[in-house]
Amino acid sequence: MTIVLNTLDASDASDKICAIVSKEEKEVEVINTSDMKIAHCIGCNQCWLKTPGVCAIKDDYEEIVKKLVQASNLWIVSDTHFGFLNHRGKQVLDRLMPILNMYIQFRDGWMRHQLRYHSLNVGVIYKGCGDQQLLEEWCERTSQNLGGHSLGAIAIDAGDHLKRPDKGRNTILSIEPMTHVVIINGSPRTRKHSNTDKIIQSFAKGLEENDITYELYSLSSRKEWDAAHEAFITHNHLIFALPLYVECVPSLMLEFLESLPTERQCPAVLSFILHGGFDEGHQLRLGERFLKSLPEQLGCIYGGCLVRGGSFMIRMRDDKKLEKMVEKMLTSYTTMGRSFAHSGNFQTSEAKKFTGAERYPWLLRQLFGLILKGVVKKRFEYFAKQWGCTRPLDDKVYLSNEISGVKNSG
Repeated sequence: MTIVLNTLDASDASDKICAIVSKEEKEVEVINTSDMKIAHCIGCNQCWLKTPGVCAIKDDYEEIVKKLVQASNLWIVSDTHFGFLNHRGKQVLDRLMPILNMYIQFRDGWMRHQLRYHSLNVGVIYKGCGDQQLLEEWCERTSQNLGGHSLGAIAIDAGDHLKRPDKGRNTILSIEPMTHVVIINGSPRTRKHSNTDKIIQSFAKGLEENDITYELYSLSSRKEWDAAHEAFITHNHLIFALPLYVECVPSLMLEFLESLPTERQCPAVLSFILHGGFDEGHQLRLGERFLKSLPEQLGCIYGGCLVRGGSFMIRMRDDKKLEKMVEKMLTSYTTMGRSFAHSGNFQTSEAKKFTGAERYPWLLRQLFGLILKGVVKKRFEYFAKQWGCTRPLDDKVYLSNEISGVKNSG
């Protein structure tokens, strides 16, 4: 069965969509999401650790998940922004987390979450100015995470090529010396539980030690959006800090980015702090590539991207067994704050080394695989118990038809 999530208006390009999908699959269901109530994923991890397989957000997306359990192919139909899916298209992918479970394994040489049900093939049908190569690679990575293969990225209108404005400002040399930085937390997770916020606070210590002031805005609070928007326009040293979400930027951050002007009255350096749960640097490179394309499209100069994996454990910092490891990681961000205070960017040798291992050697992956099956699995089960979980973490809840006993934890 093939599911098509159409995030365009229901009548927009519907004939073209059906023509593309029906070539390969006879059993097709098109779901028009434009009139559905679907919130952004907030990264709470409750669908993994508290109510396995069931999202804490109670909206129309739950019906989509139930259908995906029976599907083998998924097409996302989306408009584009910045060469990628717009926030509506990315939003329906970010909410897919319940079909995976918390357990981690090496699959095809990559560290990935285990499948809760079965493999799912993913493709994109897009409208507008998409970056074809970026979208195809994103489909490949996302499909592999879901145990399937890519259905490809297909344009449904001629569209123009992705336009990148030429501002004539290619270097950071034209920017005034840095004394103040605007930092925007792009994570949808509330500040109290945000790993990104803890990273920012540690990084900011390094700034303050060198007399660099900063102001912080969190996109998880829409009350801060207007002020963040104004700060982005009026300041010339800017940092977005964010977690990797389904191989790219969280849909909530995409929505905010779409509201920003593409031209500026004065030059600005836009830098990024990108982190992810898995350790290896190569897992964050597609997200980094997308971020690298953003500054020019927003009238800014690229100041580099600080990339680091292994951040999932930050949320578990109260666990005595992880406390020292977490503190060591956060201290390393303070060191990078000092470095940024001196250079004003992340294009230094220190920033490049900060990522750590790009890819673990084969023998180390085998060792980690054993650790993941043993110690790490038991720790996840311990955390789940602390969160009040009463079901197996790999529970196939929408096949068991026993969700009546799962309470809303949102």
